[in-house]
Parts: sequence; structure tokens; C-alpha cells
Amino acid sequence: MPYMPATPPRPAPAIPPDVILDVEVERGALHFVLACCGSTHAHAVRVRFNRVIRDLAGRRLGDNPLFTRLEFLPAGRRVRLFVDTLAGYSRRRQPMQFQARLEWQAEDGKRSRRTLSHDLLAWSELRETL
Repeated sequence: MPYMPATPPRPAPAIPPDVILDVEVERGALHFVLACCGSTHAHAVRVRFNRVIRDLAGRRLGDNPLFTRLEFLPAGRRVRLFVDTLAGYSRRRQPMQFQARLEWQAEDGKRSRRTLSHDLLAWSELRETL
């Protein structure tokens, strides 16, 4: 039988970037997490909040360069931004319910957008039940 070289595996199809803004509460600390899902990179990532949200230092999160001028977010990257403790955030009367509008561009130039709604009350109630 003649030698037949193995067929090289086909590369996995590229999955377009999908950008999300998640909320994480870990040991009482509130983080916003900007992440690029998919197998390709996101460009010109922008996040706009429908409400003014301030971090522990009183800075408006909507003015943070991470949300206003992030030009490259690699596939699989997660960027965590500390906001405050959840209790402190609530005490400072920051919005417990808000929306984040995300916009980004794929490597092929296609633009995408989505709006995500968050309700931090679910996290505070979870904390009380543990």
C-alpha cells in the first residue's frame, strides 16, 4: 500500500467578535468587565451608559478611556474595572439599574452594537441570602 500523507486539519472557522459588559461581584467588590468573545478581535470599542455612574473616587465611568477610546480588544480578552464595593456603591446612591450600549467593529470592517441591561439589586439580594 502506498504512503498517503495525513490530511492537515482544517482551521476552525473564524467567529466574529462579540463584545459584552458584564458585572462581577467578588467578596463584596463590584467590577465591570469588558470582554471580547469570539475568535477574532474587536476594534473601536465604545461603551455608553444611559445613566451617570460614578466610581469610588467620584469619576464618571462613562468618561473612562476604556469605554470612550479603546481601539483594540483582542479575542478572549477580559478587562476588569474596579468600581466600588457593592455596599458602598449602593450607599452612594449610584444607579442599581442601568443600560450599557456597546459598539465595535470587526476586523472585516463590519460594525456591531448591542444594549445590555443590568440590575445590581439581584447581586445585593444574592449577598443577603448567602
